[in-house]
Amino acid sequence: MSNIAKFRVLPQSQLSEQDFDDYPVWSEHYDWEEIADLERWGLDREKVLHLLEKNSPGNEHCVYTLLEYNPFPDRMRIFIRATITTNNGLELKGFIMNEDAFCLTLFYREEEFIFSRNPLFELENQRTAEQLQSVIGTSTSLFPVRYKTEFKSAQGSLIAGEFMYGLKKV
Repeated sequence: MSNIAKFRVLPQSQLSEQDFDDYPVWSEHYDWEEIADLERWGLDREKVLHLLEKNSPGNEHCVYTLLEYNPFPDRMRIFIRATITTNNGLELKGFIMNEDAFCLTLFYREEEFIFSRNPLFELENQRTAEQLQSVIGTSTSLFPVRYKTEFKSAQGSLIAGEFMYGLKKV
């Protein structure tokens, strides 16, 4: 299969659980310097530029499949498929943003629940955690969660760890 056949581009708001089932790593298109990497992967510059433009409605950034990783290329935001285990042992699909998991998204019954370590989002994170607990049907706190990916960091260790929203480091 040619690289262009494996290369997908979507508006970021359309990135779904199925997309992570199909492709484990996505990058936000943020910088035009990325085009050189995409050409190095064997992709046609004009086709790529057309796909990026077509999938960036308004001010929304698009995302695309990373065809080369381990190590990840230098990007503003990379979304990495992860298995997430809640505090009460429930295993869920999701993804983290970047190797440091600054943000974490959980999928449950075709809904997504987004959390950030940024303390400014503390109240929103708490509301989202309560919504997730309600949908799951538990009164037990789900956080902190553990996440694990199938990828290695730039330092060579497995990208995995503990995530608690609202905290820069856990």
